Amino acid sequence: MKKIITGLLLSAGMLSFAVGAAAAETDNGDGTKTVTEAGTSTVPVKGTLGADNSKPDAGIDEGNTDWVNVTVPSKTLFYSAGKSTTIKSPNYTIENHSGRPVTVSVASFSSQTADGALSKITSLNVALNANLNGTKTDVAVISSGTPAGEAETSLGELANSEGKLTSAGTTNNATSLTFGYSGSFDQGSVTGQITETYDLGLKFTPTKW
Repeated sequence: MKKIITGLLLSAGMLSFAVGAAAAETDNGDGTKTVTEAGTSTVPVKGTLGADNSKPDAGIDEGNTDWVNVTVPSKTLFYSAGKSTTIKSPNYTIENHSGRPVTVSVASFSSQTADGALSKITSLNVALNANLNGTKTDVAVISSGTPAGEAETSLGELANSEGKLTSAGTTNNATSLTFGYSGSFDQGSVTGQITETYDLGLKFTPTKW
């Protein structure tokens, strides 16, 4: 009988130890969990090779620039024709193909030459004019002949490849914006054709959701 009682007490002690070793976990509802008491916790690991960043479930960490999948023009231009002092340009499109919304910004505008021909036209003022679903943003890229340099200005947020701005949002938001150039210079400043080449810097920032 004594051996039986001793065995039962030992078994109870082992059972108590096993219960106490189990970790207590609480889901925090924000993608984390709190683990308390002694024990272990299992965390699932999703591995993805060749992630398709046009898919919302691509498995890329939030906010990473690996999400960026945007089509932009390979070159742009502005001009004045003949004796006109008005700056014109074609319309260009920036389209988001990413699985996340992307904010488009003008990051810089600079000349490829140290002392360009158009930079000497001190009356020249040129703006980049963006239109995102009716919301217009004008960015001065040349002021009094001088390129703006590094000066970041947001043109707006493009919806993801499904037209969503949030994971739970609707699918009817704009995935693209258009832009062109406008401006002017004083009559008599230009007596013949002159040309200068610039670099437009664009920045793309994916949205976390």
